[in-house]
Amino acid sequence: MAAQTYRVKSKKLSPLHTAVVRLACPPSQIGEAFRGIMPEVIDCISRQGCSASGAPFARFFDYAVEQADFEAGVPVSTPLAAQGRVEPGRLPGGRVARSVHRGPYDGLQHAHDAIGDWVLAHDHDPAGPVWEVYVKGPQHGEDPSRWETEVVWPLRK
Repeated sequence: MAAQTYRVKSKKLSPLHTAVVRLACPPSQIGEAFRGIMPEVIDCISRQGCSASGAPFARFFDYAVEQADFEAGVPVSTPLAAQGRVEPGRLPGGRVARSVHRGPYDGLQHAHDAIGDWVLAHDHDPAGPVWEVYVKGPQHGEDPSRWETEVVWPLRK
């Protein structure tokens, strides 16, 4: 497969209400942990008469070789009450740098690297935890070459 070219764009986003579970696990277990909590998140929003208003995402507070600290969930149409491990959250609004990765998740770091290079080249400063939006993934078919993940970095300026 040929190397992917990443087109990085700056965009202003509106804040989004979310339903999330915060987790910590080794990076190799992120996918399993994510799949494990999503039914809990969907059940919570359904019980509260809320609905998902976007694709599932993971927002990373810390990512090290030994452990990743992140929240996983979905944007929701209205704020919700905490239930079990599911908490109300918010994806911040404001200026972001973003790009799209097409293919298996093991190549996502290339999109992050491209955004990092773009941020430095355009004299921007990152402004907090980055997130990945899983626009098309395993739930859309088994062929990882068709998966699509939006990588988002909030910017200070």
